[in-house]
Amino acid sequence: MKKYDMQPTTDNLILSITKDITGRNQNIYYLLRLLNEQDEAMSIAINGSWGTGKTFFIKQCQLILDNAFSCKNDKITQAVQTICPGEKGLANIQKTHFRTAYYDAWEHDNEEDPIASLIRCLATTDWSTRAKETLVKATQIGASILNATTHIDLESLAKKLRNNSNLLKADNIELLKEQFNTTLAKLAPEQGKLIIFIDELDRCKPTYAVKLLERIKHYFNNPNVSFIFSTDLEQLRHTITQYYGSKFNGYQYLDRFFNLVVSLPEPDIDRYFDNTKNILDTARHFEKSDPKSTYYYLFCKELINHFSFSIRQINHFYLKTNSATYNLIDPILNPQGFSSPAERHGRFIIYDFLLPLMNALNQADINEYNNFISGNASKEILSILSSSQYFTKYYKDISDNKANIDVIKGVSDIYNAIFNDQELTSLKISNECYIEYPSQYKKRLIDACNLMSPETRIN
Repeated sequence: MKKYDMQPTTDNLILSITKDITGRNQNIYYLLRLLNEQDEAMSIAINGSWGTGKTFFIKQCQLILDNAFSCKNDKITQAVQTICPGEKGLANIQKTHFRTAYYDAWEHDNEEDPIASLIRCLATTDWSTRAKETLVKATQIGASILNATTHIDLESLAKKLRNNSNLLKADNIELLKEQFNTTLAKLAPEQGKLIIFIDELDRCKPTYAVKLLERIKHYFNNPNVSFIFSTDLEQLRHTITQYYGSKFNGYQYLDRFFNLVVSLPEPDIDRYFDNTKNILDTARHFEKSDPKSTYYYLFCKELINHFSFSIRQINHFYLKTNSATYNLIDPILNPQGFSSPAERHGRFIIYDFLLPLMNALNQADINEYNNFISGNASKEILSILSSSQYFTKYYKDISDNKANIDVIKGVSDIYNAIFNDQELTSLKISNECYIEYPSQYKKRLIDACNLMSPETRIN
């Protein structure tokens, strides 16, 4: 059993760009073009809910910015050319020379003050050795700010950067701020800008999230230093409210920090499926030539859209559904003489439609899932099946009187036969479809959904 999630390694970032796996290449280009057109520093929020691929997106942007002018790696050069096709496209992102740093706020939210870890982040970037003296001075001034405002001592960090360095001592915080920002400006390339990507802010403890935002607002006030925050603004608003109280207006507070909010576009699901290894294995089990024409794929896609699954949720949904379903549908597709065509149609409904629905419910709303398996599914949940164009098409195709089919009643009959009627020995849907001893499938479905079925595919 292999995960479908792609980690943001350099190779995966290159692959995701050259194949445009999420269909967001154009959005990367537009953001980089916007950065190149800014005369002053910007604070930009990339807004998206958890699991939508924000980290991947900003690291793709960082990869292109770091290599827009020159690169010895042919694969990275190809990625840059893919994002910026033609001389004009490349020229649009070469108007400004950028230097970048990436800061995972969640990794540092146990620290007392963000200034220390932000400077440490800058000191450990690939380009930091070329700006050693500037970083030493920034560290010294930052240490003085911290000594004046907190109990943190950055002397040890300064010593690591330059032996026997003496920390500046100053009482005037405003003067220190001015010195700090003047020094930071030198970290940017000549006539260029420093971009600091701040990731996972919405996952931080309220105290740290607020402190990080306010430290950046107060101390990083430099026309050559811009910040791009990757965050879920709704979750961040809740974080701010937790810190300041329920009556505090979190949106107005955040509006002070962000000059621009960019919503992360929805991914291109079809492109994502085409380029995510093995995610369509079960669909290929049905139709090797065109897996996206199968009922399994099409219904799963309907479920993804219905529940508005993020990329991460899609990965988890398919990992579980493929594992639970693959071996169960094999005897339906490759009959060995132990069941009639009519019985196979009944099993197809159970494993190709009911089981994916249960997996989606289990992931999206555990209460609805528990109601479903206990025989108390709501009309709204059952209507996911009855309103599905692909379930409806299949149900009508296997029905006797195709012109007068009550799909809603059909769904209710199937559901109740499996989850509520222990005495029913056979449910006849049509001459072409029936389910023998339907209640036996209740436990099978629950076990399969919990990946506790002997038919679970684990390789």
